Amino acid sequence: MKKVLYVFLFMGVCGGVVSASDGFGGAATGGQGGTVVTVTTAADLEYYAEIPETPYIILIDGVLSIGSSLEIYSNKTLRGLNPSATLIGQVGFRNRSSNIVIERLNITNPNGEGEGDGISLKQEISNVLITHCTVYDCEDGCLDITNQSDLVTVSWCKFYYTSDTGHNFVNLIGSSDKQTGDRGKLRVTMHHNWWSSLCKERMPRVRYGQVHVYNNYYDRELLASGYCIGVGVESHLRVENNYFEQVWMPWKNYYADTGYPDGEIGWNEGNIFDNCSEPTWAVNHYDTIFVPPYEYALDKGELVPAIVRWGAGADGKEGYPPHWMLTLYGDFNSDGIVDWDDLASMADFWMENENIDNADFNGDGVVDMHEWALFAGNWLCGLSDTTAPTAPAALWALGDDGQAVLKWAANSEEDLAGYYVYRSQVSGADYVPLNGSPLSGMEYIDTDVANGMMYYYTVAAVDTSRNESRFSVQACAVPSDAGPSILLQEEAMGFCGVEGLIDYGKHDGFTGVGFLDTENANGAGINWKINIASAGDYSFTWRFANGSTDRSTHLLVNGTEAIPSINFPATGAWNAWSEVSVAVPMTAGLKTIRLEAANNDGCANIDYLHVSGPAPEIPGCE
Repeated sequence: MKKVLYVFLFMGVCGGVVSASDGFGGAATGGQGGTVVTVTTAADLEYYAEIPETPYIILIDGVLSIGSSLEIYSNKTLRGLNPSATLIGQVGFRNRSSNIVIERLNITNPNGEGEGDGISLKQEISNVLITHCTVYDCEDGCLDITNQSDLVTVSWCKFYYTSDTGHNFVNLIGSSDKQTGDRGKLRVTMHHNWWSSLCKERMPRVRYGQVHVYNNYYDRELLASGYCIGVGVESHLRVENNYFEQVWMPWKNYYADTGYPDGEIGWNEGNIFDNCSEPTWAVNHYDTIFVPPYEYALDKGELVPAIVRWGAGADGKEGYPPHWMLTLYGDFNSDGIVDWDDLASMADFWMENENIDNADFNGDGVVDMHEWALFAGNWLCGLSDTTAPTAPAALWALGDDGQAVLKWAANSEEDLAGYYVYRSQVSGADYVPLNGSPLSGMEYIDTDVANGMMYYYTVAAVDTSRNESRFSVQACAVPSDAGPSILLQEEAMGFCGVEGLIDYGKHDGFTGVGFLDTENANGAGINWKINIASAGDYSFTWRFANGSTDRSTHLLVNGTEAIPSINFPATGAWNAWSEVSVAVPMTAGLKTIRLEAANNDGCANIDYLHVSGPAPEIPGCE
């Protein structure tokens, strides 16, 4: 089942360019006003692109192997003459050049010419607009912006790979945590771009810069287990109305271990998380992130796949797709209904054969009875309810012998039809639906499981108009013939906080979305909450990694020391995971569980807490 239907009421601006300024790089005019030349060889391209200061509009015809020798100087436009125009090698820039436009080009660097990038802006390159390009199969980054480069817009571009090289890392903004000269630079806008087949990371990955990421499409063909947006040292990211489709991790926090401050990300409610988990982490929220100093108009997140697929890349079409890809045929003013206000537009198109792309439904070159019948058939029809329910709350899972039992809180919408349950064996992605029709209750028992396997679950609510909510928070279960158990992960029910941070990938081998890294301080700890429905003996198991130093902790239950000393031995590496278990007799009732460091080393890195016994449950933290 599709989680999000692709027929929506189209609201907002729908007219060609999104913004007159086009972001931070919108002041770039390139070779405007200069001589127009057409080049068919790499030598001619290099000759004109490297004339200092003089404006040129350079039209590229054919497939040119440029190696790593191209260095574009100021006041230049490079434009593909047709959709097949291609540069093979690394597009570079003369240090401190500015006012450059690159558009309508295919760019690839499979042999790793130069530094292996497709486009490399470094050494104070500024005022650059890169638009309607397709960049693919580059040995290193497809498009990197580093070393005090500034005021750049990347718009309507498509990025992809044809094979998994192990380094399918797309867009790096800021080269190093130690590159403090980038402070105040690296102001970049990325909008209406399409990250597609086999892209894995860095879409973009940012240090220091102010980066505005809006109306981009991250499609389901991205490599599993990769992240989209990386939040690095002192970065500031504003993320608006993007569409994340079946990706593993929409964004990731990069822990700054070099003594510099962490980055921050702010996002709005217009982002769409289709068949993937919505992140809960951000250092700062949307209302505290930077405000772009230019005007721009946001397309609705729901419409981004259709809009970006239509327009992105060297062969992308100008403007927006025909209105019927976004609303009903005949709803020319996009107000959600075909009515008298649309009749004048239809009359203007009637029997016309020029400038009719927005009405010629069957593409036969004229608006005639075929289109009129569609218009008449939709008369006074509209898109009715398009408001989805809220995501279900308080999902938790219990693993038992040959089954996983899921429970969640009830939604309150009057038009609620029920719930869909999804399962995966990959955290945050690749969910498949388990029920064909909506469930009326708030419990589901999954018996199609194997003992000892870890399963990830999420739930969505659906209404009577078939609008489906975003996914709930993820729950995790491990069925076992040993009896009932619960597994408490970060960013899930029962996890109540860490005095430190959630690390989303500095070290690999974790389950869930990351692991818990406390401060290196005596008394630093991690808090969970559980409910003991039946008193008895319980086992607490922590999966952890610990480098080269043993770490000692206390276990507290409801503020009272239950076990004075639990040793987490060294595992030899931070991606080498092990387990420690303790037996704890428990009385019935709600329990606050705290693992607390007993010395200045802090706790080990904790992947999860697994609690097994007669009847454990997971409540909320309130």
